Amino acid sequence: MQLIKINKHIQSNNSLNHIIDFCKEYKSKNSIKIYIVGGVIRDILLESKSNPNDLDLVIDGDIENFVKEFSDKFSTEILKAHSFLNYKLVLPDSLQVDIAHSRKEFYEALGKLPKWEKANIFDDLSRRDFSINSIALEIGIDNVVLIDPLGGLSDIKSSTIRILHDKSFIDDPTRIYRAIKYKARFDFTFDQNTKIVLQNSIDHVENISLYRKNNEILKFLDEPNIHKILELLNTSDIFRNLVPQHFMSKINFIKEDYWSNAPNNEKIFFSLFEVKEKERNLFLNSLNIPKTKMQSIISLIQIKEKLQKDALVDRKEINFSNDLISNLYHCL
Repeated sequence: MQLIKINKHIQSNNSLNHIIDFCKEYKSKNSIKIYIVGGVIRDILLESKSNPNDLDLVIDGDIENFVKEFSDKFSTEILKAHSFLNYKLVLPDSLQVDIAHSRKEFYEALGKLPKWEKANIFDDLSRRDFSINSIALEIGIDNVVLIDPLGGLSDIKSSTIRILHDKSFIDDPTRIYRAIKYKARFDFTFDQNTKIVLQNSIDHVENISLYRKNNEILKFLDEPNIHKILELLNTSDIFRNLVPQHFMSKINFIKEDYWSNAPNNEKIFFSLFEVKEKERNLFLNSLNIPKTKMQSIISLIQIKEKLQKDALVDRKEINFSNDLISNLYHCL
């Protein structure tokens, strides 16, 4: 049943179909193993309405030659993404393809990025965050085969978020933010052990850099169920401390149709609307925001502060949409 659903989705998606056809042809001429992994498999099985713009391929074999021929086939530039064998390619239709060698990882220090070495697909799936993200689709010459050594299919069926080992959140505390995001997005529940381990691992968030922590927080802003995320964060003081105090405190004053289409810099501004100046500046300065977007956020903060002081603001001098200004007034 799952493979029928996956094959039907592949046939309806031109980009994915063309990529898989290329992989099948490549595999017929080379000794290599090729897998689709990550959120795409999960979302197909969940029949998610989201339209992902990225695809993760895992290679066990000569990845450099595969990437070169993939790039030639789809006329796209090769970008080296990390120190390990990981490449990014953006197709003409804006689909971003991440291609990495299968690997296993070792965490030498809490919260730090791991060391790695080449490994097989089972080691690769075992290093991931949750069982629902640890399903692979092996691309064969004539067909595709589901690989599910860690029970991800069963957890999708039971709407469960489950970590793969008890040190998961300690090794990489950003997984705490992802756990909350997935719970809200899919309306899943944590299995009992995951819930206990998560609560006991909260303090380890302090082991990661502000940049990594705050980038995970920013990912909340693009989630369609951000109200559910905030509700979960406010269920206890432990979760509440994962974000700045008063983060997204004005969400109920912002119109949903505006928010769903607002650019990232405007979402950042509204998310920090009532955050104290010192903490707000610390948050902003920790990010790698392009200069133009940062200036836009600063301009909005200045306009907000003027309005709060009942100072006159010339509407002609405000280079922002009417929708933004309207929502700004709602939040004052």
